[in-house]
Amino acid sequence: MRSQKKLMRTIAVTVLTLLMTVATAVAVEPVPLPDFQLTAVDGSVIKSAALPSQGNWLIVYVQPRNQFSDNLLKLFKKDQYPALAQHAVIIVSGSTDDVKAAQVRFPELALATWYADTDKSAFGVMKLTGAPMILGIKQHTIAWSLSGILADVNVAKSILNTWLAG
Repeated sequence: MRSQKKLMRTIAVTVLTLLMTVATAVAVEPVPLPDFQLTAVDGSVIKSAALPSQGNWLIVYVQPRNQFSDNLLKLFKKDQYPALAQHAVIIVSGSTDDVKAAQVRFPELALATWYADTDKSAFGVMKLTGAPMILGIKQHTIAWSLSGILADVNVAKSILNTWLAG
């Protein structure tokens, strides 16, 4: 009887984990990256057209001082997965001071490119549903999106690494 309960609990946890994974990974119809502006840490403004155009890369949209966003950024530790940081554009919803604070909290992401979405316009025109959110970008086209954090960190890392490997 006890082993049956344990088996049922294990099955329930597995099914719940799979449902959480399916619920957060969203396949989208590939759409061109829309026009928007971001602010660099130095205060300069760039347009989305100036973002990388070659190969597969990621937009990582996060909220400042947010546990879920912080947990997502922890996936990008350069000693474990250097390609993630090198191919990531991290957009912080907030001020350039919020970006600077995040850079201090995550020094391992020094190879990433950081911007602020000071007026939240990028959030709106990219039709994001929340933060944190990751967008898979290829040749200025949004190929897929991932909202929130997957229940299994290894699955998340595998998805990101597979995308970057092309």
